[in-house]
Amino acid sequence: MLDIINRPEMQKFTVSFASGETLFLQGDNSQDMYLLVSGQIEVFKDDKKIADITEPGTTVGEMSFLLNARRTATVKALTDVETIKISTDQITDFMHGNPTLVLHIALKLAKRLEETTRIMHGLREFSDQLPDAIIMADKEKHILSWNHAAEKLYGRTWQQMKGYPLADLYQDPGTYEQFVVDVQTGNSLREKELAVKHPDGNALFVSTSTTVLYDGHHNIEGFIFLSRDVTTSKDLEKKYKRVKRWLIPSIAFFCLVIIAIFFSIPYFSRGNKILDYKKGVFENRIIEDSQNITMALTEPLAAGNLTAITDIIRAFFDDENHAHFGIKGLLLLNSDKKVISAYSPDQSSAVATIVGSSYSGIKFKGEEGAAYKHLTLFRADKKHRMGAKGVEIAYEIRQKDGELTNWLIFQLDMEHLDLEYGINTKILSKIDFQKD
Repeated sequence: MLDIINRPEMQKFTVSFASGETLFLQGDNSQDMYLLVSGQIEVFKDDKKIADITEPGTTVGEMSFLLNARRTATVKALTDVETIKISTDQITDFMHGNPTLVLHIALKLAKRLEETTRIMHGLREFSDQLPDAIIMADKEKHILSWNHAAEKLYGRTWQQMKGYPLADLYQDPGTYEQFVVDVQTGNSLREKELAVKHPDGNALFVSTSTTVLYDGHHNIEGFIFLSRDVTTSKDLEKKYKRVKRWLIPSIAFFCLVIIAIFFSIPYFSRGNKILDYKKGVFENRIIEDSQNITMALTEPLAAGNLTAITDIIRAFFDDENHAHFGIKGLLLLNSDKKVISAYSPDQSSAVATIVGSSYSGIKFKGEEGAAYKHLTLFRADKKHRMGAKGVEIAYEIRQKDGELTNWLIFQLDMEHLDLEYGINTKILSKIDFQKD
């Protein structure tokens, strides 16, 4: 490709970019093509760097023209860069006059296809080893692929279902469609039990969780569904209800209950007073910690010093009292609800992966005007591949002028709070974590 960029007649197409300048942005409608003459450029996908380009003659941006689509990546100049820019209306004529360029692009696309095929084959082999059914669908919720576990669970091969709507798998397509809508809008937990329309005619229930895939502009690109068979547990639940309905000895049972209540009232009363005191201690601890941490973060946030911010969050866990109060992790979000810092002494490696993720799809529940909110979400870990339920408290951090700049998130250990303080999610939602 050096023969093209070195031709004298190419000088009129030369465009230079200073270090840090952007050639084009992901999602743009532009379709101009560039040939690198000198310098180094870098490629970003959804704000993540995926490639560096330094070889003179390399083409950039041709995919948008060939597919007549928006830009799929952002390209920036890492150093001072000189390029040959071929505008959209000139690309066809330019290719006719330079057949070697067409061959270069074809070879480039062939290499990409080979690499993509190899990656997809590896992912398919990996997913086939997993015990849970995994289904990938496009933005219209049509099936793109699924693994061996899905074939076994739903009783159909991938070849039979490729391209079919996911709704065809369920006895009540409307319930499934509403579940997906609720997940997208943040009005639902990410897991639901659904009845499957199985080919053998047997009743089958699956517990399905859904992850929505977004592009860099938060447009839906597709879905990933994970499912497991819960038919046995549903059958046991029905049997339990039948047994419960017929085996309760009514008269003797009520007599025993009345006697038990009569003798237990003093103990319950004393126990409730202890639990009320403990709940008050926990409430005050959360309020004081939120105020102290917010005050400590004021200067680092104003200076944008992420290192100092992380050190402050980590220092909070040097005092082991946090574990006694059921606080297992701290996160800091920016005003767009993107995680910029996180730490947990028990799951430091797992929490580190949260940095950069977004809470924008999670519903922040609470009274309007309150400085704190309750969060309920599911997050996958080693013990819960489908996602473990988590409960968190989010405090607003505002500037003196009242502008919301950050959210401070307390991750809670609900098992510990229930055991130590008698606090469950229902009780937690009624506690006022804000001083008047």
